[in-house]
Amino acid sequence: MAKNLAIFCDGTWNHLDAAEPTNVAILSKNVPPVTAGGVVQKAIYMPGVGAPRQEAGLVERALDRVTGGALGWGLDGKLKAAYREVARQYQPGDRLFLFGYSRGAYMARSLAGLLRSCGLPEEVTEARIDEAMTRYRNREPGSHPDAPEPLRFRAAFSPRLATSETDRMVRPGPVEMLAVDYLGVWDTVGALGVPDQFAGLAALTNGKYKFHDLRLSSMVKAARHAVAIDERRKTFPPTLWENLTDLNASGTGGQPYRQEWFPGTHAGVGGGGPVRGLSNAALLWVVEGAEAAGMEFSATMKEVAAAAVRLDAPLDAHLPKAGLGARLMARNAADRAPPPALQAISHPARERWRLHGYRPVPLRPFGPRLDPAMLPGDWPPDQEK
Repeated sequence: MAKNLAIFCDGTWNHLDAAEPTNVAILSKNVPPVTAGGVVQKAIYMPGVGAPRQEAGLVERALDRVTGGALGWGLDGKLKAAYREVARQYQPGDRLFLFGYSRGAYMARSLAGLLRSCGLPEEVTEARIDEAMTRYRNREPGSHPDAPEPLRFRAAFSPRLATSETDRMVRPGPVEMLAVDYLGVWDTVGALGVPDQFAGLAALTNGKYKFHDLRLSSMVKAARHAVAIDERRKTFPPTLWENLTDLNASGTGGQPYRQEWFPGTHAGVGGGGPVRGLSNAALLWVVEGAEAAGMEFSATMKEVAAAAVRLDAPLDAHLPKAGLGARLMARNAADRAPPPALQAISHPARERWRLHGYRPVPLRPFGPRLDPAMLPGDWPPDQEK
């Protein structure tokens, strides 16, 4: 019987038992085992890079926090673990859902790229998982997954599952289609390795992180990305989707692929702090897309989250910090680029703009069109010019 299989990839340093969970952790713990319609659901949670390992000692945990948290080392291993879980759990006909926050969003998107590139092995062994990872890592940069050589690889490696219509058509016999039914992410951060500010060292060490494929392909049937308007750390640049217009135009109507800008810093959108007034709004928006694709979450969780939405809440989910580290971070700051168009500004961001004093630099180019006197209450799409 087909099921909903959901992979939840958490952000840097975050784990399931954190006192202040992220949106990813909250959702992973609120997946009913069976939907109201009788569909079985299975949730698999992946802690973030740098999160404490139970079996590790104090020194190992400290090293994990620095190398995993600050530099993103270990993400490849977590990607492999997530791919292994999908390979073990997925059955033809299942619906696949991927969720992620921060570097976990980066990983969820890379997992979609890995699935598109390699499919899933018929026999799930460590050797086959390693084979897929090696191929994904060493493939020709910019190569299309439906070029002749990748098609030949998938025909042998994933003989019963195709990852595109072209893939299906060139197979000699009937195959099932492998798809990601929904990809929901919060503020994708792709900074892996040494920060670019340390140009010399970064050039020497960061090349091995360039293989991740974060492009959104038509193998993903629907997707939502909540981007933080108010994050200013240079080491947290967002990794955006650039092809949503083409994907939405090629569909059957509506806008299944959406990328919208939300008020708040990185954690103010993705959660993980004591202040949840804004992150709950971004959580519910991603949930809305997932449920439209067939996923189901706890009704109580949604009610609690909706009741706690506060669009006038502090922009940062964390309490104000002091000290040298906070001062250095403030000095190494810059505003993010504006959204590409008015329709990419989320409903919560527009409501926040109505509040006196909220005029973030990324939204200022749209200021005249965000004026409360000119703004319809529900912003219908035909007025988004």
